[in-house]
Amino acid sequence: MAKLDRRRKGVYGPPMGKKMVVFVDDLNMPAKEKYGAQPPIELLRQWIDHGNWYDRKDTSEIKLTDVLFMSAMGPPGGGRNEITSRFTRHLNIVSIDEFSDDTLTKIFGTIIDWHFAKGFDGSLQRLGKMLVQATMVIYKEAMEKFLPTPSKSHYLFNLRDFARVVRGVLLIPSTHLQEGGKLIRLWIHEVYRVIYDRLVDAADRTKFFEIVKETTQSSFKQSVDSLCGHLSHSGNVRDEDIRNLLFGDYMLPDADPRVYDEVTDLKQLTTIMEYYLDEYNQMSKTRMSLVMFQFAIEHISRISRVLKQDSGHALLVGIGGSGRQSATKLATLMAGYDLFQIEITKNYTAVEWREDLKRMLRKAGTEGKPIVFLFSDNQIKNESFVEDINMILNTGDVPNIYASDEKAEIIEKMQAVAKQEGKKLEATPLMMYNFFIEKVKQNLHVVLAMSPIGDAFRNRLRMFPSLINCCTINWFQAWPEDALEMVANKFLEDVDMTAELRGHCVTMCKLFHESVRQQSEKYLEILNRHNYVTPTSYLELILTFKDLLKLKRDEIMSMKTRYVVGLEKLDFAASQVSVMQVELTDLQPELVKTSKETEKLMVQIEQDTVEVEAKKEVVAADEAVANKAAAAAKAIKDECEGELAEAIPALEAALSALDTLKPSDISTVKAMKNPPSGVKLVMESICVMKSIKAERKPDPGGSGKMIEDFWGPSQKLLSDFQFLNSLKAYDKDNILPAVMKIIRSKYTCNPDFDPNLIKNASTACEGLCRWVRAMDIYDRVAKVVGPKKEKLAAAEAELSIQMEKLNEKRAQLKEVADKLQALNDNFDMMVQKKKDLEANIELCSQKLERAEKLIGGLGGEKDRWSEAAMLLSERYHNITGDVLMSAAVVSYLGAFTVDFRQECISEWHACCQEHIPCSDIFSLNATLGEPVKIRAWQIAGLPVDSFSIDNGIIVSNARRWPLMIDPQGQANKWVKNMEKHRKLAVIKLSDPNYVRILENCIQFGQPVLLEGVGEDLDPILEPVLLKQTFKQGGVDYLRLGENVVEYSPEFRFYITTSLRNPHYVPEVSVKVTLLNFMITPLGLEDQLLGIVAAKEKPELEEKKNELILESAKNKKQLKEIEDKILEVLSSSKGNILEDETAIEVLSSSKTLSEEISAKQVVATATEKEIDATRNGYKPVAVHSSILFFCISELANIEPMYQYSLTWFIDLYLKSIGNSQPSDDLQERILILNDHFTNSMYRNVCRSLFEKDKLLFSFILCVGLMKGKGKIDDDAWRFLLTGGVALDNPHANPAPDWLSDKAWSEIVRASGLSNLAGLFKHVRENTGLWKQVYDSATPDKAIYPGEWSRLAGLDRMVVLRCLRPDKIVPAVQAFIVENLGQSYIEPPTFDLMGSYADSHCCAPLIFILSPGADPMASLLKTGQDMGYRGNMIQTISLGQGQGPIASQMIDAALKDGSWVVLQNCHLATSWMPKLEKICEEVYSKHYSIRYMTTMHSCFAV
Repeated sequence: MAKLDRRRKGVYGPPMGKKMVVFVDDLNMPAKEKYGAQPPIELLRQWIDHGNWYDRKDTSEIKLTDVLFMSAMGPPGGGRNEITSRFTRHLNIVSIDEFSDDTLTKIFGTIIDWHFAKGFDGSLQRLGKMLVQATMVIYKEAMEKFLPTPSKSHYLFNLRDFARVVRGVLLIPSTHLQEGGKLIRLWIHEVYRVIYDRLVDAADRTKFFEIVKETTQSSFKQSVDSLCGHLSHSGNVRDEDIRNLLFGDYMLPDADPRVYDEVTDLKQLTTIMEYYLDEYNQMSKTRMSLVMFQFAIEHISRISRVLKQDSGHALLVGIGGSGRQSATKLATLMAGYDLFQIEITKNYTAVEWREDLKRMLRKAGTEGKPIVFLFSDNQIKNESFVEDINMILNTGDVPNIYASDEKAEIIEKMQAVAKQEGKKLEATPLMMYNFFIEKVKQNLHVVLAMSPIGDAFRNRLRMFPSLINCCTINWFQAWPEDALEMVANKFLEDVDMTAELRGHCVTMCKLFHESVRQQSEKYLEILNRHNYVTPTSYLELILTFKDLLKLKRDEIMSMKTRYVVGLEKLDFAASQVSVMQVELTDLQPELVKTSKETEKLMVQIEQDTVEVEAKKEVVAADEAVANKAAAAAKAIKDECEGELAEAIPALEAALSALDTLKPSDISTVKAMKNPPSGVKLVMESICVMKSIKAERKPDPGGSGKMIEDFWGPSQKLLSDFQFLNSLKAYDKDNILPAVMKIIRSKYTCNPDFDPNLIKNASTACEGLCRWVRAMDIYDRVAKVVGPKKEKLAAAEAELSIQMEKLNEKRAQLKEVADKLQALNDNFDMMVQKKKDLEANIELCSQKLERAEKLIGGLGGEKDRWSEAAMLLSERYHNITGDVLMSAAVVSYLGAFTVDFRQECISEWHACCQEHIPCSDIFSLNATLGEPVKIRAWQIAGLPVDSFSIDNGIIVSNARRWPLMIDPQGQANKWVKNMEKHRKLAVIKLSDPNYVRILENCIQFGQPVLLEGVGEDLDPILEPVLLKQTFKQGGVDYLRLGENVVEYSPEFRFYITTSLRNPHYVPEVSVKVTLLNFMITPLGLEDQLLGIVAAKEKPELEEKKNELILESAKNKKQLKEIEDKILEVLSSSKGNILEDETAIEVLSSSKTLSEEISAKQVVATATEKEIDATRNGYKPVAVHSSILFFCISELANIEPMYQYSLTWFIDLYLKSIGNSQPSDDLQERILILNDHFTNSMYRNVCRSLFEKDKLLFSFILCVGLMKGKGKIDDDAWRFLLTGGVALDNPHANPAPDWLSDKAWSEIVRASGLSNLAGLFKHVRENTGLWKQVYDSATPDKAIYPGEWSRLAGLDRMVVLRCLRPDKIVPAVQAFIVENLGQSYIEPPTFDLMGSYADSHCCAPLIFILSPGADPMASLLKTGQDMGYRGNMIQTISLGQGQGPIASQMIDAALKDGSWVVLQNCHLATSWMPKLEKICEEVYSKHYSIRYMTTMHSCFAV
């Protein structure tokens, strides 16, 4: 409708003036419904009949005008159906024959000629024509030889396959194709890729190789050996050698354009692939740990070839874990394309699917980006997804996927694209949309990853032909041996072991993989249970082996080292005892000698001390006098220095000023002819200071007098080079008083003699002026200080005399004091020596005491530790083989039952012992088990048998999360108790908020139990199951649906299913560790024994349970104490005997250990006594366990006959309570066994079809007799099967009445131990045996001769051979004889009894035969019990009745009435809701009852 215009109200058609053709392909594909009609075809017929459709919103008529209908279909057969003639009568039918050979040659010959005309050699053009003929031969042979079967439903060939071969040949350009041999190899490669890659088994592949070989010889006149001889070491090419023939465009990653060419160097190819893998891992958050072995490279190369072609789509078929998605991701990166995958969430619907498709198509169409859409079959939440993909493959479009506004946006963008690319297209919406589809086809590559397991794959191929027609099919086979070997070698290359041992380990890994594959086939054949072996299982084996080997090696070496160090410390302590005793003996005399010497020294020191004290007093008096004189001298000195402090700064300033003067400054002053008065004044003062006389000259003023002139002498003075130095060295302390008198009277008092004023006349004179003034100040001070200095000199002389005397006496004192100090030092040394000797004696005594403690406390451990260290050395040697076996058990054997598991282990152990060091007896428990942890598991509810313990070990050591097959709820109970203290969260897939709970638990590291899963898991769980974490900021994160949550390493995930025999396809099983947790006879016996003991002897069972807990606690403490002792010994540095804390810890630990051991001995003895009493009831537990496994076998007869362990134990408890008591144990055992057998028989018979009740009695009887050892297994098996039919060499002695079949069975029966010689007796006494044969009651007849003594099964075996029609009465007689008459007379239906056995969470289910109606009986029983009127609510279920039924149940929960749900088989979708209602009220007690009715076919 989106492509039609609205002409007027209710009338639609194409644009005016145009006609539209509606083309429907595969018209006869719709499946027929129950009554034989095909609804889509009926709708088309209605349209053609009446010319209109109806609007589904308001049912108004819609007429289509100018629309023509055209369709196509294949001949009926396979998935195609006959079309009703009511439809075909409207159509003109045209049959199209298959193209003739000439037509095909013309079509593809023209294409080949066109291609080889583009620069190729002429010889290649001729070969091109031969190539078309050769392809036609292969095409026809494939259609003839490889016919579709249910297991090979994809063996369908059409002209597109022919075209794919030709298109593949066209990929190589003329520059890289120069010779004919290469062209033929290219052709071989292409036919292999198109046809060979889809073949399933080795026989078909070999057959195809022969076809190609013959065709190459006949069409090209060349042999495969000559063309491809370089691919084989021998030159004789086989099918396996063609694996080395590869063409691709990936050998030069940086080339542009990339050329499709032959790969000639496989080593270089491996290097290139590893380069691409590294590039992928650098770009992707989720790394791929791939090994580039040839098998993987081949598949990557095949996908790359498909992606290189326009509209190249691939269908990858293989079991989960075979590498389909990894190969696609890497091939996408190699091609430089974008990868598109949908993310499945819990609420992912068709709406989200369509949005994802639109986003992808727009990216490929409007943006022009090459995209690979990777889609796997486990993402198919709705079959409409496949229908849409079918359309994309066929047309590049999905009808009506875009709303009108979205389509307008696409058209607008495509106009811009067309303009950009220079396309001259008509800008109509139709043309632009077609251009968009063209772009999508060009850029979009769909890669489908599907599993061939089950019917879904076959049905989808049948319903959606484009999956085959439009895709190149690639069948992922099991990994070949070279792939297994290369992967193992790659992952084990960094493991510390010899090359020879590594080679043996790789061989064993391959053996494990192959033997489990064979065992899985046997498992399916015998028990009808599925188990798949995938490459992922193999990788898990190797990685588990690596992890566990490192862990166990470190653990064993650490334990051994601690034992060895502990033994060394004990040996050291023992060796030190005699040494320390000798040391003690040697130290005592030395201590006595040292004490005497110390006493002598004390007397000497006392005498010398008196002398020293006298000397000290004399020196002290002299010191007082000297100190007084020193104080006086110091006072005078301080006073002098204080007064000098005034003159010194001025003097220093003057000297500094002199320092600043340069010779040039002096020369300037000297050169003055008529100096200023200030200069003259300063120079006069200098001359005075230096006592230079003035010249007498006439007064220039003309007075006629003679005046004194200092300028002349000044100039002479200034001419002296040492002038400044003479000033600096001036004797300031001895200036003549006359000089100073002149200076003071004439100069310093002159106001003009101011440095600041002089500075204006001359800077040099300023400094000289300051010097003169400083000399004045200094002289003045010096005159005052001088006398004081003299006084100071006298005082210092006196002090010197006093100090000489004092020093002399001090020297005498020092001599005496030094002597005393020497005595004191010697005394201290002797005292210290004495202390050291005493300390050594004390330490030696303590060490002796500690050694005795250590040897006394731990000496008893020496032998045990020595043995433990030796055993650990042996274990370390054997650990490689043991861990390799354990890794194989963990990775492969979880899903198997105990017998199959044991068979595998025995076979592997025998092979392992030949080449790899391992223990003589292999046990998973001994290798990986931890006794303390296992005991804790058993207390938490894990059954005590070795099979269940192995399951627990697998759960704790597997790399993948466990999915436990748990029909009896044992695993559920164990996990809930084990993880209770860690706040276990219990969820179901039906819970609306289970994803939110899971997110919280992942984030906070809480364990999660997902219970009650079916055969499919929600795709949203995939990241959790695969542990697809990524690091961000150093923290691990995990994407769960649309949310990213922090991933705690403490998180644990457990999954359980209550299905008895689930079929998990490889896509599920590779993501989890499948574990068979079905209960074993030994495990059930222990549970039942505990129950009967608790009922019969409650005080004993209570005591037993207390002892179990106490024993577990004691063993845990003993282990912790031993670890602590060894830790202290190994961590103690140096001499352990000197570490008092360590000895105390060891002593207290050993004491505590002995106390606990003593308690444990008492507890063990008490436990044995209790067990002896408790085991008195073991016959009851064994008997009841046999009954449970008898009723478990009923599910093989009818899937409905499944009985839970909870129901069985409830019945067991009731039987114990209701049976007649007795004080005699043997009598009580008989009563319990008879009562429970009868009770269970009556309860089970109630749920059986009439035809199966006798069979149940027979199974019960044989099972109980087997338990007592009264059944010959061979006879029992013969009775059931009649033995294995082989050629009978003995002629039939009486063919007139004895059939050949009966005679053959008699001959085979003679092979049984109790029937040896039977056939000879029959042959020799045919008349007597004929009487038995002709008897009306042969089951009661007496057999001839010695065979009259036959009884039981042996008698029935003979009867089976002669008169199988009389087996039923014989079986009845057998049951009566061994069980009693009541077991062949099933009880009649008792509604009241059934009601008594039900409760609010266990509904009564009536399984009805056609015409049966229990309502009248039900209503009458209700009335008799007081349930009248509205107290019994009934509803017949069907569409829309579920919510009403829920309301009825809610009301009944409040008032305690009955609810009868009729016809439950009509409301299968509501049954999970009913189950949830039952679970929600499980813990409450109501008088409500549910009663449901359903047809027997629904129950099955």
